[in-house]
Amino acid sequence: MLQWTEKIQPQQDWITILIVLVFALSAYLYRKNTHQFKLLLSFWQFKSYFNIYGKEKYANPLHSFNLILLLISMINFYVITYFFCQKNLMFLLERVSFLSFFTFISVIVIGRYWILKFICQVYGQLEIFQQAVFKSMSFYAVASLFGIFFFLFYHYHFSNEPNLLLILSIVVICFVFVSHLTIYLKIIGMKPNFIVYLILYLCAFKIAPWLWLYKSI
Repeated sequence: MLQWTEKIQPQQDWITILIVLVFALSAYLYRKNTHQFKLLLSFWQFKSYFNIYGKEKYANPLHSFNLILLLISMINFYVITYFFCQKNLMFLLERVSFLSFFTFISVIVIGRYWILKFICQVYGQLEIFQQAVFKSMSFYAVASLFGIFFFLFYHYHFSNEPNLLLILSIVVICFVFVSHLTIYLKIIGMKPNFIVYLILYLCAFKIAPWLWLYKSI
């Protein structure tokens, strides 16, 4: 006779809660800022989005819309990363709790923002910094929202095909890389002498934290 067996999966429960939270936050943004949210998801109209909402009133990273987008992005990347590691890097789940991983990423993101803001404020480049952060947050948000959509489609229909998750992860990473490259190239185009500072920024704030995490594991 077949019998039910209880299987406790606390990580899966947390994942479900996080996904529900993402949809709730997305619905809230859609209701409160319908035009902005719809235009953001129309990534082929990024130029229009930045022209309209790249102004100081909306571009402030501490604006409620941007803060909620940041939270959504972090949760989405957390979920995709968890399942990617579950399928391809199981040893990582055994050594690092994902609550610790999420906390580490949060500290890096928040700490990096305030450090860079202070540096740019000292050198009188606060406007460029704010625009770069706003565009970066927007790109991350689009990548994470479309990424989580396709991830859910994969999870409920093709979960036995780990290569699809790998492809999804590569596409998301490529989108983030290319979109941020456009930000850096535009900054260099406006301020050619910033190339040295950008290299230092990439080494100190973009690469070093991940190397530190890898070494810790």
